[in-house]
Amino acid sequence: MRFHVKHQGIEQIDSAEVSTALASVRVNATSDQAELLAAHTNAVLTENAHMNLTRVTERDQVLRLHIADSATVVPVLAGLEPGRIIDIGSGAGYPGFCLRILLGWDTTLAESVKKKAAFLERAAALLDLQITVSAERAEEIALHARNEYQYVVARAVSSLPSLVELASPLLSKDGRLVAMKGDIDPEEVRRADLAAKQCGMSRVETISLELPGGEKRAIISYAKSGKPKLDLPRRSGMAQRHPLA
Repeated sequence: MRFHVKHQGIEQIDSAEVSTALASVRVNATSDQAELLAAHTNAVLTENAHMNLTRVTERDQVLRLHIADSATVVPVLAGLEPGRIIDIGSGAGYPGFCLRILLGWDTTLAESVKKKAAFLERAAALLDLQITVSAERAEEIALHARNEYQYVVARAVSSLPSLVELASPLLSKDGRLVAMKGDIDPEEVRRADLAAKQCGMSRVETISLELPGGEKRAIISYAKSGKPKLDLPRRSGMAQRHPLA
């Protein structure tokens, strides 16, 4: 399996480097999966010359801070029942492309910036991957896809209390928000726990880890355990501007 992307002087990342990056966080990939991940990342770096997809462009940092970092959530999800995933605030496609490629589950990428969403669609077509791209905010998606996802994943997007609120109307019963954050902020988690009580959610897992470069990460999961105490979703932007806690 080979993919050809024009790179305009950008040195390509290859599948062997991807496999090494994944192994650094104890995730294994087939050669085809590693090649798909490399093709996606090379497409990101090429497109980044024309639009702001990512500030992470140094080779070692791309492998560590995009590919390895995105893959840290794979073992968390792999231990659960397969289901529909929505990656909110997908940006350049991390971790959404990694999840679709490594898990093979039905995956939606939510990216409200139209130019970024268009890139995600082109990248999915290039890799011949069945990925749904939605150029809408999470609140807008919840209006027509209420309770349709088993998993909401978010990486470095918004505060934890806001994510809990945004995830609730998207999730089916017992579905999970899996939030990928930097180092754990106890106050942010405390506020998220308070917001969760209003949103019919409860925290079920908190995992602390480090990337190979020493960067601290946390994966914090909330399950949808009941009905929200308020009508959700609220208007677009309310979760961020006026969080519940």
